Amino acid sequence: MRLTDLTSWNALKTHAQATRKLHLRDLLQDPSRANALRAHHNGILLDFARQNVTTETLTLLQHLAVEAKLADKIAAMFAGKHINTTEDRAVLHTALRLPRSAKLEVDGVNIVAEVHAVLDRIHAFADSVRSGTHLGATGQPLTDVVAIGIGGSYLGPEFVAEAWRTDPACAQAAQG
Repeated sequence: MRLTDLTSWNALKTHAQATRKLHLRDLLQDPSRANALRAHHNGILLDFARQNVTTETLTLLQHLAVEAKLADKIAAMFAGKHINTTEDRAVLHTALRLPRSAKLEVDGVNIVAEVHAVLDRIHAFADSVRSGTHLGATGQPLTDVVAIGIGGSYLGPEFVAEAWRTDPACAQAAQG
């Protein structure tokens, strides 16, 4: 069954049409709404109050997550199951964050060691660029990086670069 065939999807779609008539300026005038649309976790504040949503919107999204079995799909992703149906493969974003001592088997192979081998090569390359030992085509050390990308492939590196620029310790470490 497709997501768009679910009862909760249709309820959310109907709700979305109704909320289009609401103006964010008016929604922000309600302090109880603003408080209800904030969540704190590990020192991070998630503030949904500046979105054109209501507490009913979040409830409907939670119903959709349950009906779509989102928790099962997240568990399958963390377990290394083949949830990328287009390519019949595991989705391994989470493996990048696992410690070296972790175990994640995909098709009978613990891929954590492979992931860390690639991360080690990336780290060594970055260190060689920073130290000036990696030379470009001209035989000179690299001094500039040009990132070419669109959408999601570009946003991650852009967010990291922005964090480096705005955090004094990171900005200092990134010099040179």
